[in-house]
Amino acid sequence: MGKKLTNAPVYYTVGQIQFNPILELNLSLPSIQSKMREMHFSDYRPEIVNRLVLPFSGQQVGQAPVPPGLSAQTRHMFGTMDGNSIFLLENNSLSLQTTQYESFQKFLDTFMLGLEIINKSINIDFFERIGLRYLDAIQPIKEKNLNDLIIPEVTGLAFKLDGEIKHNATEAIFKNPLGLLTSRVLIRDGKVGLPLELTMSQSPTIASRFTEKEGLHAILDNDASVVNREVFDLVNVRERLTSLHGEINKAFYATVTPDALAVWS
Repeated sequence: MGKKLTNAPVYYTVGQIQFNPILELNLSLPSIQSKMREMHFSDYRPEIVNRLVLPFSGQQVGQAPVPPGLSAQTRHMFGTMDGNSIFLLENNSLSLQTTQYESFQKFLDTFMLGLEIINKSINIDFFERIGLRYLDAIQPIKEKNLNDLIIPEVTGLAFKLDGEIKHNATEAIFKNPLGLLTSRVLIRDGKVGLPLELTMSQSPTIASRFTEKEGLHAILDNDASVVNREVFDLVNVRERLTSLHGEINKAFYATVTPDALAVWS
């Protein structure tokens, strides 16, 4: 929907697939790392994260309760030299995140190449969740104020009360045969950044054209996913991601105004 924008506001994109757990992932890392280098994702770094582990619920009567604990797990990052794109591999998932988004087709092709490398190394049996998430930074530009660039339905009370806006958020959740779509709009003062849940020790570097400005701006956060256990198939994964992108595209064009599209064209 809509033509390609020359100066698109997307500043962060992530796609992810969750598949059957591979407990011996470390055995395949040398071959995976070699193939990732051929794709120029040569900056390999492991990262230790602590996961919350809940106790088994089937305890015997009179048995002392077992408190939740933390389990250290390793995830593997394969980044580009410029730090703008990162594959993140865990024992049951692969994601690609980038702050150097050019087009959905290029993003999809890169993700599928990485997934093909993983599949050839570990032989994925099934997948159970596929997700796609876009963050767009809407900043005043060319004599256009923020409320000229997004529709009033998503601004809440932001421009209806006196005083300086510090934080305003709206959220809509839709379920349809293609999956689940969550569309959020956050209006705030300050610099463009990543939500806390997307921040890692080695997060992709946000482009300077978004971070050099500071002031009132809106973040469009569109997150689409499908949860369904299916036999792994690369063609099916590509089709799922393409469908999810279509839903996100609809949400984006429904949120921004013709003035905004004219500025970004």
